[in-house]
Amino acid sequence: MSDITIVTAFYDIGRGDWTPDKGLPHYLQRTNDTYFERFGHMAKLDNDMIIFTSPDLAPKIKELRGDRPTQIVEKEFSSLAPKLRDNIMRVQLLEKYQQLINPREVKNPEYWNANYVLVNLLKASFITTAIKLFNLRTNLVAWLDFGYCRDISTLNGVTHWQYPFSEDKIHVFSIKEFVEGTYINDVIANNDVHITGPHIIAHKDLWPKLETMVMAHTKQLFENDLIDDDQTLLLMSTLSNPELFELHPVSKEDWFIIFKEYNESIS
Repeated sequence: MSDITIVTAFYDIGRGDWTPDKGLPHYLQRTNDTYFERFGHMAKLDNDMIIFTSPDLAPKIKELRGDRPTQIVEKEFSSLAPKLRDNIMRVQLLEKYQQLINPREVKNPEYWNANYVLVNLLKASFITTAIKLFNLRTNLVAWLDFGYCRDISTLNGVTHWQYPFSEDKIHVFSIKEFVEGTYINDVIANNDVHITGPHIIAHKDLWPKLETMVMAHTKQLFENDLIDDDQTLLLMSTLSNPELFELHPVSKEDWFIIFKEYNESIS
């Protein structure tokens, strides 16, 4: 009951070119090599792993995983959800949307890069697709960002990740309590993070419900000429269906604690 299948995805959305000479903060730039170095740490886990990527990147991922149990789903980025991407871009280009955003936050990619937003919106969709494609050996399925393990210490010495997350809840990680009366417009405008996105865990039967919620709230934002990444959509989902979620507090100083604080591994 405590074993976990990990699902992740990696696509080259051009982040290696997000450089200071283009007026962007230096910390936004991450090359493919940076991502592969970080994934190389997580790839050491013996857990079942399902990875979505483009055909050109699949060989490197196969190399990093070696003979560990792995399924790689090769899909071109352009085929993922083109209509959704077009709608994201439509909103990002609206003058009233651009004017809404706090000037201190406008360089964050969720406000100007449709590819970045799309990949983040599709986390639950990737997992529901994986559940349909493969006969999973575990009930628990986790989304972990491809670059989750920024260094080897993030793994906390774990070789096989297990933890008895309750199977009747979607487990998300919160850095801030939502204050009743807060407007979602203000959350979006100020990049006001409540729920983090790098790790989400749920029973495989609950992932389609999360996908439905995320897409419904995305549609709701579109109807109001708004868009944001997965963090706001997870917040909206927890507010609309609180009974389905268990919120775990996590420090703003370190989001990447899953192997340190939620771990009953067998080495």
